[in-house]
Amino acid sequence: MTASRIQARKNKVLRSIFQTDISQPTPLLLPTVSGRPFGGPHAFPTSSTTHHASISSHQPASDQVLWDRAWHTVTSRIQLPASVTVEDSFGTLAAESQDEDELFYESLALVLDASTTLPRAAQTEDLLLWHTQQVRQHFVHHVLPLLAACAVQNDHAQVLLSSVQTLEAAHRQYLYGLTLVVRGIKDETARALAVDKFKRDLHAIIGNSLARGLVEALKGVLSRLLAVILGSNRGQLAASAANRDEGSVDAARYELLSLSESLNDVGLAGDKFQVLFAEIMDECMNDYIQRTYTGVWTALGVAGNANTSAPSGCIDHLCDWVENHYGRLAVEVLSRLGGQVAWTDVERWREIAIGRLASLRITELFDIVLHWPESKGGLEDLRAAVATPQRRLQLTDTFSAMLQKRLLHAGRSTLDILQTYISMIRTFHQLDSSKVLLDRVVHALQLYLCQRDDAIRIVVMGLLANPDSIVADDSKRRLVELAVLLNEASQQKRAQVDNEDLDWDDMTWVPDPVDAGPNYKRPKNEDVIGTLINALGSQEIFIKEFQMIIAERLLSSQAGFQQEIKVLSLLKRRFGENALQNCDVMVKDVYDSKRVDALLCKSLHTARALQAYQPINYHSKILSRLFWPSLPKDAFAVPPPVAEIQSQYEAGFEQLKTSRKLTWLDHIGTAIVQLELEDRIVEQECKTYEAAVIYAFQDESGDAAESPRQQTFNMLWEKLMIDEDLLESSLRFWISKRVLREVGNQTYVVLEKLDQDQLAKAGDDVGSADEAAETSQLSPRKPKMDPQEQERRTVYWQFIVGMLTNSSPAMPLGQIAMMMKMLIADGCSWSSEELQEFLGDKIAEGELELSGGKYRLVKK
Repeated sequence: MTASRIQARKNKVLRSIFQTDISQPTPLLLPTVSGRPFGGPHAFPTSSTTHHASISSHQPASDQVLWDRAWHTVTSRIQLPASVTVEDSFGTLAAESQDEDELFYESLALVLDASTTLPRAAQTEDLLLWHTQQVRQHFVHHVLPLLAACAVQNDHAQVLLSSVQTLEAAHRQYLYGLTLVVRGIKDETARALAVDKFKRDLHAIIGNSLARGLVEALKGVLSRLLAVILGSNRGQLAASAANRDEGSVDAARYELLSLSESLNDVGLAGDKFQVLFAEIMDECMNDYIQRTYTGVWTALGVAGNANTSAPSGCIDHLCDWVENHYGRLAVEVLSRLGGQVAWTDVERWREIAIGRLASLRITELFDIVLHWPESKGGLEDLRAAVATPQRRLQLTDTFSAMLQKRLLHAGRSTLDILQTYISMIRTFHQLDSSKVLLDRVVHALQLYLCQRDDAIRIVVMGLLANPDSIVADDSKRRLVELAVLLNEASQQKRAQVDNEDLDWDDMTWVPDPVDAGPNYKRPKNEDVIGTLINALGSQEIFIKEFQMIIAERLLSSQAGFQQEIKVLSLLKRRFGENALQNCDVMVKDVYDSKRVDALLCKSLHTARALQAYQPINYHSKILSRLFWPSLPKDAFAVPPPVAEIQSQYEAGFEQLKTSRKLTWLDHIGTAIVQLELEDRIVEQECKTYEAAVIYAFQDESGDAAESPRQQTFNMLWEKLMIDEDLLESSLRFWISKRVLREVGNQTYVVLEKLDQDQLAKAGDDVGSADEAAETSQLSPRKPKMDPQEQERRTVYWQFIVGMLTNSSPAMPLGQIAMMMKMLIADGCSWSSEELQEFLGDKIAEGELELSGGKYRLVKK
């Protein structure tokens, strides 16, 4: 549809509502033919025409001529200029001396009261209606083009100023004619009604004729002023918090109120302006809440309220802002526009603001959980605002989506997930003690935790941590807050759920939430440990893992087990004595074995002193096979002195404990070896199989060797009958301690002097590619790396740690290489040999261990 057709349809609609074909002022010489109209379509016969139908024909013609001459005199005086120029704007107003024109006022009296003064006039018009119609026509043809020209300016303030000045000039013309007309109306009430009707019609047509540029300018100026007054962040010229002083606020308030008065005077403050003002005020409320309260969870001070340390969040501050700033501004502006604000409106605005603050806190709930308890104020805002089932559903849906996005993925470690879960339990208990909200959001987290193999181990290690000696570094590696919670009195009580519904003395009883499930039972306390254990599976799974870790701790070389015994006693209160009976037997075995070991060592002291071997301090822990977890059995040939002592130890035990027999688990123990080399003495604590490997390099004949003793990998394997992975791990261990050195072809030699290692490094060549790939894993010599390669190694190592932590605790070389090539953004530039060399370096550094052809992180 073309623009001309659209304009034609608009004009047709306008003519159907407003009469645009108005009559013109009559000429001075009038025809005397009876019944000839001199007005337009609004001319109508007076009521007196029918009443005096029998009067002679010359009398109506005389009244009609008098009315027509009076109409011409009046309309000629108040007629608007036919054209508009820049110089005269809307024309020049008549001289004040004309106000005393007796002919005009005599004619005005005839026109306004024609039914009384000229009863025989057949055709008359309504002067006020005629003036209103010519104003409408003049506005459409002359004022609107000027307003459109004003709206194309770039400066919003200048657009408003020029538009207001244009409309003020038009008002002067329009109201000048109206003022002359209403002077002839004697009744004050009728005069006021006529003026009000004219202004209402004029403001209606002005208010519905706003150009797009004028609307944009009005929106820009209002946004700027409201941003300064209300402290929001709208508009490009919005002042910052530092620059927003009282002077700028007062100046902006004065400018806004003056602008409102000017717009109201010229008719631009109609419904469209009020709707625009309401929309900007609504956006300012949103911006103020986002700017002021995002990430701010502590209670903000309220003017006149000295209790700023109250635990409530920011709701009081927001309500004060709505009543004393937002509502006040709305009252001041609407009062300039002739409207008013009721107290119910302010209450509704306050409810809307609280709802938007609640929506903000709902989106921040995940951060509130992460920063608990520093974020307690934000949680108080939520607890006060989220009181309906709809809001509670919005909270759980939003938090569940955020949980999937920010936590439940392979990039987050199990420790991070468990720490967040603990914070969720404590936070949601403060938010909703009924635990209904937590039950809604925790299912996906519990399912994801069940897929993490190390989740239960991390929980148990956290429970076994010592809360009195917690340091910052330890808290990053362990779930140490569980140890603190376990020692709290509120957490030590075993939940008694059988008779909790029959607690008639509970004065804090409240009904169940309306959105609670059918099998809902209200918890008595937050019970972080119980909730966490239940999320990891059944109680039996947790107890089985606890037994495994307790066994590892009891078999370690630490002096005492007070912390383990304390945790065991606390867990027995929670799970009962029978559930942890095996753990009691394990602890008893450790302490009983100390007594038995002391007796056996005393009886064997003399026999050991007579042996040809150097005396060995040998101690053992005797375990009850049926009560301990299944322990791996990786047998190997122990050194002859150790085998002799074991034989004597076993014989003494059989005498002490009849009908019982010992089965040795040699690979579980530890040993302290002292190595006497040519230029140094090395004393090192190591695994028993590592001690057996280095003992195999000793000269059994006792003679001084002309060259350092050397062994090949196959020779050691045949001699010790040890697992290949254990043998390889042991050799790497002693190479890292600079006791052994590989000379090629899986041949290892004792490093008697450290300078031999330096000479060997200086004489090493690059060799063949296969030999380099094979030996670089064990050689302590490392060429200098460029920064780019060092950065690449750091990135790759972090990726490998993430895989072995989150995906699988153990992986073979091929799987690690495949995942690195698939998941690293730029791909892995290393070959399998280079990756194997890198992993070998990490084994030598004690970061990785190789078992069964799979790499795993060393447990620390």
